[in-house]
Amino acid sequence: MVQMTVDDMVLKTTFLLQVGTGLLANSYLLFLHSSVLLTGHRPKPSDLILSNLAMANALVLLSKGAQQVTEDMGLVRALEGSGCRVFFYFHRVSRELSLCTTSLLSCFQAVTVSPRHGLWTELRRWVCKHVGCSCLFCWTFNLTISTISPIEIKVFWDNNSDSSMGSGISCQYVVAVSGLCAIPLSVLGALLMTLMVVASLHMVCLLHRHHQKVQHIRSCSLSLTSRTSPEMRATHSILLLVAGFIPFYFLNSIYIFYGTKSFGFYPWLQHFLKLLATCFPSLSPLVLIFRNPRTLCCCF
Repeated sequence: MVQMTVDDMVLKTTFLLQVGTGLLANSYLLFLHSSVLLTGHRPKPSDLILSNLAMANALVLLSKGAQQVTEDMGLVRALEGSGCRVFFYFHRVSRELSLCTTSLLSCFQAVTVSPRHGLWTELRRWVCKHVGCSCLFCWTFNLTISTISPIEIKVFWDNNSDSSMGSGISCQYVVAVSGLCAIPLSVLGALLMTLMVVASLHMVCLLHRHHQKVQHIRSCSLSLTSRTSPEMRATHSILLLVAGFIPFYFLNSIYIFYGTKSFGFYPWLQHFLKLLATCFPSLSPLVLIFRNPRTLCCCF
């Protein structure tokens, strides 16, 4: 058995603390935006999207956290390959669901803050009407694709692992995606990422125009106090989420593409990449909570 270094211990402890904090934050966010159902009122579009995002984030954290705990307790051999495959399946579903929901959230907010006249008004009504169907489609599509796609998962028993329980075994994957399946999956991911970026750029342009108008009004009336509208605060929050989601998603994609076996000689790098994989699902609910999560519900 190889003993863990201090760096490995720090990274692993930080990972578990981050997972725990993220689960609590996402549970709180889910409660805030699903509690409207307990009052008998109809949920707002933003409630549905944020509840969906909180569930996706929680599933990411649960899949990665459960895998880490299973490895530390030496239960990987007892579960054989099935346990590792279950962890990877749910991580993959929740990861793609997070991409789909974040893209939906950015597009929804871009429509929300757009001018309230002409085609934008009709588009806003259409988006609000189909938000629930869009969330359901994200779940159904990702569950189906992850189940039927021809992806081979090879499980390696790494006897040089630094398991703290002494089993020396960890889940490691080499994911081989056939070209027939890789093309549509890549196209879909690129499409969702493009929609997210375009919506974000649209919101940045609108924020810039809004800022110029505010500066002009303040220059004409020195007594006017500067206050940011709920829509603008919500837009700032979503832009922060998108700015954090894109780099973390790409780094995690590289980690999955090359397979954890490629990083087997660097245990500290494995722990660091696991930490990065859970950064967005852990930090995104905190961004929404500390920037007042109810501002997103004031849009409609």
